[in-house]
Amino acid sequence: MSLLRRVRERAEALYEFCSKEGYNTEVALFVDLARHSGRRRFVVWDFQRNTPILTAPVSHGSGCELSHVRSAYARFSNEDGSHLSSLGRALIAERYEGRYGIAYRLDGLDATNSNLRPRCVVLHGWEHTTSYPIWPRATVGSFGCPVLSCEVMAKVDDILNSRTGVILELFR
Repeated sequence: MSLLRRVRERAEALYEFCSKEGYNTEVALFVDLARHSGRRRFVVWDFQRNTPILTAPVSHGSGCELSHVRSAYARFSNEDGSHLSSLGRALIAERYEGRYGIAYRLDGLDATNSNLRPRCVVLHGWEHTTSYPIWPRATVGSFGCPVLSCEVMAKVDDILNSRTGVILELFR
């Protein structure tokens, strides 16, 4: 099944959740971690038009001490020190300028990602993450963070800057 078809299905359920819980109903961010990391699997979704605003590759947790280790497919954990990505919905919280530039803290909303903030898992850009698909090669890994290219992160920042209560959902 295509990325956009999978995200469209997820978006319907997430829109209902956001409406009921008082979160943003204009846009949401999705990461399809069932897809190969060298493909587009990050989507900024426009709920009103039911279409993507932006798609791009995104790195996932490498599961080891070296964040640059390449792994085509994600494994998952909510445990501190695992260096793996966590599945579930997260509130995109405060923006800050960190080691990798613009970043957003994440607050996990599900049991599968409740430790995002204590683990310091954030949405950020990194110069070593690609803006374009490189399949069959894999993107670089992270310590559990969803990591975009700096170019894509700047675009996402423009979208998030004027909004609050936006949800990021990592799924497989």
